[in-house]
Amino acid sequence: MDEDELFMDLEETEDEDGDSDEIEEEIIYRTYRMDFKNKRIIGMVDGIDAAVQAIFKALQTRRFAHIIYDDQYGCDIFNKIGNLSLTQSYLDTDIPAMIEDTFQNEDMIQGFSDMDYEIVDGDSVRIQLFASTIFGDVNLEGVINDG
Repeated sequence: MDEDELFMDLEETEDEDGDSDEIEEEIIYRTYRMDFKNKRIIGMVDGIDAAVQAIFKALQTRRFAHIIYDDQYGCDIFNKIGNLSLTQSYLDTDIPAMIEDTFQNEDMIQGFSDMDYEIVDGDSVRIQLFASTIFGDVNLEGVINDG
């Protein structure tokens, strides 16, 4: 992970037979808190707040557009919504798949449901969804922009 840290503390224990087992003690996910409105970093964030921030950051990042990220990071939505040859029914089918694909390689995001979206002014997407993460479940609503 480029800008995020994922730590898993494992504790070795022995059972009555002397066999060693690894037990997951705690998952700590800590990253920089991003102030999207003022475009700056303000401290640190962890847990469910870090997961929510990671979801919006990945959805806001156009895949293949920034050399700092590999081809697995970001979302394809903005690579397609400006294409006038695509029908609304195609986008209705493809946008949920693109959102799921954005997090295919992200271990802390377990899945999405109750997805609803609306393309606004051709360059923004208002999105509402229910996200399941390793820290818990959360309803998300917001606008993602290309930029």
